[in-house]
Amino acid sequence: MVIRLLYLVMGTSLLTLTTSPLQLTDGIEKLLKPFNKIKVPSHEIAMMMTIAIRFIPTLAEETDKIMKAQMARGADFETAKAMIPLLVPLFVNAFRRADELATAMEARCYNGGNNRTKMKETHMSKVDLGASIVFVLAAALIMAVEFLIEI
Repeated sequence: MVIRLLYLVMGTSLLTLTTSPLQLTDGIEKLLKPFNKIKVPSHEIAMMMTIAIRFIPTLAEETDKIMKAQMARGADFETAKAMIPLLVPLFVNAFRRADELATAMEARCYNGGNNRTKMKETHMSKVDLGASIVFVLAAALIMAVEFLIEI
């Protein structure tokens, strides 16, 4: 289970460190495009995922600040009950930031994927195809090794 978690963290770190949020949104939207036929809003889902990824460092920084403030007041975070003074302000700040973001998007008349155009259209190149093949082969190899270990 630890190895799977490490692979997940390494994979997402590699993806987010090498891909801009705009490219990530466009890629997720393209992957989800077939679901538009059954009325699943691919653009809105891609935008939500990108916003969530974008706020992870902000929440980590906020958590660190709150932990330091609570430790300065003598808090001890070794029990689950002691985490409440950390979680309550964190959630309050997260909801406040989400509300500010929603207000900013409404002020800019954001309306989702309706009649949306792209400044730069992306296309799959030979390098992208090669990277995809390497990724699929690596994933298949990892699954095969895990399957053999279980036997």
